[in-house]
Amino acid sequence: MLFSEILLYATASFALVQILYLLFVFLRILFHKAKKEIDFDFQKPVSVIVAAHNELENLKKLLPILYRQNYPEFEIIVANDRSSDETELFLRDEQRKEPRLRVLHIDHTPEHISHKKYALTLAIRAAKYEHLLFTDADCLPNSENWIALTAQEFTKEKQIVLGTSPYQKEKGFLNWLIRYETFFTAIQYISYALAKLPYMGVGRNLAYTKSLFLASKGFHNHLKIVGGDDDLFVNANANRNNVAVCTHSQAQVISIPKTTWRAWFRQKKRHLSVGKYYQKKHQFFLALQNGSHVLFWLALTLLLCAYPFQKEIWQWQEIALLGICGFRLIFWSLVQYLNAKKLYFASAYFSWWLYDFLYVFFIIFVGIKSYFSKPEQWI
Repeated sequence: MLFSEILLYATASFALVQILYLLFVFLRILFHKAKKEIDFDFQKPVSVIVAAHNELENLKKLLPILYRQNYPEFEIIVANDRSSDETELFLRDEQRKEPRLRVLHIDHTPEHISHKKYALTLAIRAAKYEHLLFTDADCLPNSENWIALTAQEFTKEKQIVLGTSPYQKEKGFLNWLIRYETFFTAIQYISYALAKLPYMGVGRNLAYTKSLFLASKGFHNHLKIVGGDDDLFVNANANRNNVAVCTHSQAQVISIPKTTWRAWFRQKKRHLSVGKYYQKKHQFFLALQNGSHVLFWLALTLLLCAYPFQKEIWQWQEIALLGICGFRLIFWSLVQYLNAKKLYFASAYFSWWLYDFLYVFFIIFVGIKSYFSKPEQWI
């Protein structure tokens, strides 16, 4: 068998794996029926928790939106983690005006413990209510119904609620890449959760119960790991029955993106470096998905250079294999485009073709380097 023929079979094989992921994982978003209205029967009190380090200006934007939330009973806990700006003075003044605001001022963190996990642990233990909702100081809920729409996903069985958090749209290629990478991450973890294989969530928009946190000893198993206060906790405690997703547009939390390549690269390296601590089954499925994605594009590139497309006689096997490759290209971009619309992420159909290709370089240069690197400090 000629090298070009072997390459054709390989490309089609990787394409087939990708198609199977589309059919059995990513298509689930399109068939998921999200709640369109607020269920006023669920009125259990909620504790909103924010960990902040030198986030004065961001807190000035976030807190007023939290105060205006359309929900009958909730508290806001800000864990002021060793801030050296005027955050403490601002929060003390806010407490005098807003009775629902509670503040924990943290002066130091015990050695060999992640700063953010320590701050979050103190806030969770101090929370008055069972249902906890998390976001970051540099994020803004998309509406005054954020708490209500997220909290109503809790049931007796559902103890974790995964939300989405797109980045703010700005000019420039870096911003485009950040937004699409974030979109794909959201599509990925929401799809896996709907496929009864939840593996992560994002701390910018995440909810779970206090009893689950305490029963599982919180971040105990990964206290020394800097990242993972969100995805490692979900990875360790989520199962096929206790996770719900909230995909309503008004329940989104908008995040402020990095503005330099260096800052974004450090952020992604920190986020992705904790993937090595996921459960083995999650590592396997994610590695197969991302590996087949990378290998498909690499093999396809070689195929376009080496295969004699000017052949006069075509075998039916060759036509079938090329058809699989072409179907993967069209089907993948179409499904991701529709998923982005279903999850209320702004996107363009042709942009998915470009990102589909560029994702290969993201995996190679950022994903692999992050996997073999030591996580950096959160702050």
